[in-house]
Amino acid sequence: MIKFFALIPRQESVPVQEFHDHWRHPHASMGRPIPSMVSYVQSHHIPSDLFGQDQTRYEGIAETEFDTLDDALAFGSEPQYVDFVQPDEPNFVGEGLEWLYSKPEVIVPRKRAQDGASYADVIWSPLDRPFSIKMLQFIHRDGNPDWAEEDDAELGNRIGAFRHVRDHVSAEAHPDGATWLGARELWWPTLTAFRTGVAANRAAFDELIARGGAGALSLLVQSERYLR
Repeated sequence: MIKFFALIPRQESVPVQEFHDHWRHPHASMGRPIPSMVSYVQSHHIPSDLFGQDQTRYEGIAETEFDTLDDALAFGSEPQYVDFVQPDEPNFVGEGLEWLYSKPEVIVPRKRAQDGASYADVIWSPLDRPFSIKMLQFIHRDGNPDWAEEDDAELGNRIGAFRHVRDHVSAEAHPDGATWLGARELWWPTLTAFRTGVAANRAAFDELIARGGAGALSLLVQSERYLR
């Protein structure tokens, strides 16, 4: 499985709300039929005092998964993309688009009853919900090369995260190196659940954020699932 992230800056002439709404429709409506995609998620930035000024650098993160690297690399030549999706991008996408091809590592798939989680928490998963709240962190190539540590799962648990994934850069897709070494994803079912979790152990949150090192980009998003 290959996961592709596109870090999308907002066109300056487009108001914030219009950016998000245009991305939802018509853009997502035209992109969803691309046959090579296994999943398609839009992550819309949510302003938060917990993150620095860099959180506004990208107003949205597009996330798509593919069965193979060949499928991922051929995405830009898909007829549906070429004919409909790509021509629409200048209507809301600004300069400075970044991307990352990665290999996901699921370190916490979901909450478990044996750890004391409630029935509702155990059965919740962002994989079968149209909306979820997620913390994203992209680790810059000049940042911490040891950003993925053994106790990452424990830190995520201490702030109440329901799912925790680390995405490691695909060397095959980026033979000359990538801007980002990888990404970290942590999910909650609601904004209240996220805020409650962080408030319960702010030290764990701060430590997890600090692991990105210099140049890391951290932000809060609402993830909206359009496919799978």
